[in-house]
Amino acid sequence: MTKMNKILLLFMVLAGLSCNPKSSPKNNAKNIQKVEILAYYQPSGKLGYLVESVKVDGDKLIFNIIHNGGCKPHSFRLIGDSTIAKSKPVQTNLFLVHENNGDICADELKKELIFDISRLKNFGFNPIQLNIDHLNTVIYEYK
Repeated sequence: MTKMNKILLLFMVLAGLSCNPKSSPKNNAKNIQKVEILAYYQPSGKLGYLVESVKVDGDKLIFNIIHNGGCKPHSFRLIGDSTIAKSKPVQTNLFLVHENNGDICADELKKELIFDISRLKNFGFNPIQLNIDHLNTVIYEYK
């Protein structure tokens, strides 16, 4: 193999590594999305992710999730049902919606998702129990 071929091969290997999402540094920028409020939202029933943890921090709802993928970008939305169950505390349902864009890759990916839930203050109740995908429950209490 000539010196030029070795340099070309090295360049191709390095170029291939730079396109691999696993080799790129983790994006530390926090992308905070707002909760969407819809009347009588009905989820599809399939999640496509596993919630490792969920917590309220001020006006933010923070998820740590695991999902499969790695070949196409995935997006997540948090949708709140506009109905309130008059209990103590009052309750509302939130649904984490996952769009995998047809990604059939099986790499296990971990993500932190942050949503601004301050719009829930408009309901006029404090505290509010948040029932997430009918699987997790957290209390949102604000000042």
